[in-house]
Amino acid sequence: MKKLVSSTLAAILLTSSISVALAANADNKGNGQGNSNGKAEVKAEAKANTNDETAESSDSSTADPEDANPSSIKDVALKKQLIELRQELKHASEVTAEQKEKYEQLVADLEKKADKHGALEVQLELLSRTYQKGDHTPFKKLGELLESAGEKDVKAFVDGELVQSDVAPFVQGGRALVPVRAISSALKADVKWDAEKRTVLITRGEQSITLYVDKKEATVDGKTIALDIAPVLKNGRVFLPLRFISEQLNANVDWQEEGKIVIIDDLQEQDEAKADDSRKDDSSDADKESEASSTESTDTK
Repeated sequence: MKKLVSSTLAAILLTSSISVALAANADNKGNGQGNSNGKAEVKAEAKANTNDETAESSDSSTADPEDANPSSIKDVALKKQLIELRQELKHASEVTAEQKEKYEQLVADLEKKADKHGALEVQLELLSRTYQKGDHTPFKKLGELLESAGEKDVKAFVDGELVQSDVAPFVQGGRALVPVRAISSALKADVKWDAEKRTVLITRGEQSITLYVDKKEATVDGKTIALDIAPVLKNGRVFLPLRFISEQLNANVDWQEEGKIVIIDDLQEQDEAKADDSRKDDSSDADKESEASSTESTDTK
């Protein structure tokens, strides 16, 4: 039994998973080094903030994920199956093994119909609904579908969810670089861009990381650390080395060549959940000891 991802989040994921990657690929093909002027980044970040606010407003006003997430599946019968499956899960707290099998069968049926993007859409939804940290098996199928659909851009996933960005990550010097806003948002970190100093400050909880454009070093909690590759400013956006950022923010990172997928498991939320459970257990034990002590006192009297 696996935890159900919110239907609204799944809708956002699936609506943009293919179109965003394709649009980003079209926009960036053939472009070289972007304008290094700090003003370009400020404008880009302002635009990103506006887009974030618009997305939040749209999310809060969405009444029905089916209306906001029209399927790209061409076959009428198979599209109907997906809609019915989504309706089953609309108010469910978890996905059953039977429902997971329905998703997997739907992917297989769409492949038989040669509907590559439809199969990719359903596999992405299955991944978002059923992903468990540490189990990267579902990404093997996703990689096959991405290559079959002709997707060439690097895709990054945090806890089974596609990292959203209007520009695609890319590989340089054997290292994946991602837009700073995209990865920081996915890992729930705050970002500040200093155009004059050309630096990026990332904070998460008590941890802080400062990176410098075109400089192979970073400052983590006051300590200088060497980098394999420097952050770059490209097409008006700052791109950061994905593995370094993720690992510094307490996340595991894995690379899958098939489909060009970066798999990130955020461990901080997991650790915080364990800490909360531990505190609850300690509190429960304390209550039991207090009750036992009170009972002994009463018996003595």
